Amino acid sequence: MKTKNTTIRFRVAEGWPRPGANTDLRGQAVQTLVANHTLIVGQSRSGKTTAARRLIEEILTWTGTEVVILDPNADFKLLNQLPSDRSDKEFLKRWRGIRSNIEVAAPDRGTWGISWGKLSLEEMAAFLRLTPQENFAEYRHLDRHYKYDKDRGALGTLQTFVESPYFKVAVGEELERYRLLLNELAKLPVWAAPEAKKDVDLLLNAGHRGVVVDLSIDNEEVRTITVARTLEVLWRRGEERRKAFLKNGTPWVGTLVVIDEAHLFAPPSTDDPQKGAVCKRIERFADQGKKLNLYLMVITQQPSKLHKGVLSECNNRIILRMNERLSLKVLEETYGGMEGRYDGALTFNFREALLEGALLCDEVPPPAMPRGAKFFPARTKEGGGTPKSDDWARPKPI
Repeated sequence: MKTKNTTIRFRVAEGWPRPGANTDLRGQAVQTLVANHTLIVGQSRSGKTTAARRLIEEILTWTGTEVVILDPNADFKLLNQLPSDRSDKEFLKRWRGIRSNIEVAAPDRGTWGISWGKLSLEEMAAFLRLTPQENFAEYRHLDRHYKYDKDRGALGTLQTFVESPYFKVAVGEELERYRLLLNELAKLPVWAAPEAKKDVDLLLNAGHRGVVVDLSIDNEEVRTITVARTLEVLWRRGEERRKAFLKNGTPWVGTLVVIDEAHLFAPPSTDDPQKGAVCKRIERFADQGKKLNLYLMVITQQPSKLHKGVLSECNNRIILRMNERLSLKVLEETYGGMEGRYDGALTFNFREALLEGALLCDEVPPPAMPRGAKFFPARTKEGGGTPKSDDWARPKPI
């Protein structure tokens, strides 16, 4: 990364990159932020979503990174709109060009859903909650059904799968149970409609700078299946890009995958095949994603409820206000170092944070203790539906 004789325009927080750091160190700090796994921890209303939005704004504005956001609270769904604050004219000018290349996938928009015929047998089984060990008879029907329709060239929508001639030639008492599982799965509003402009696969392969997947729909299965498929498509795309690089030297840009409320998708353990499919994919991203130029930014209020394999791989740590020490102790135990070094987060105000890990490469030698910083406000429009207490919770004057 050549940074000499250039200006690094990347401003996310007071105190990072370090004031006075030369251009090379500032450039290295930004590169370290983007090309590593990042953890953002903070209680509700601590400013962690604001910090994440500011980071995403700067990454999209000043680097070539692609960003995919898994958004369970719809906090990022307005990212492709013009900022409400027009005071930063330089940012506004650049954002006008970027916003047209940010796509939002949501059930109420033309871009949404998964195409059944593009799934692997493994994915179909996970979404049906079938395993060879626990549901051998039903799993065997899925296996035979999948091969039957594939040989006929008839792997299309889930509805055509349900209506397949397979059910006229197959026999067995468990066949009705298998058909029932398919019918129940087909009822979920997660499958791409015939009139949809793009399904998840096409959207992620369309070359957008940013993609926001709105997961605020009130259905846990829909969220889980959508996240699982999104991560699978990104992984396969990364493998294809790596093969092209090894064969022809074709370079490819990195993809930053932002997962809000990450503990919902990567818990420490689960017996649910659907949730297990998602958790395994996130763990795979954390453990092996860098070789495919895939990087994570995981955001959570509760690090103790996040898979330890994911938590331990986060080279960059950003800790905003916390109201209890248990979560801070989990971080201490995971990353080692001096006990109590995160305790300052118990007294933080909005947007104040501790930064730790590879982020501090802008200081030579890197400090042993976290660095305090305060994130600048995000400039894009905020989504979500967090209730404001300014009116109804205030005492009314007499």
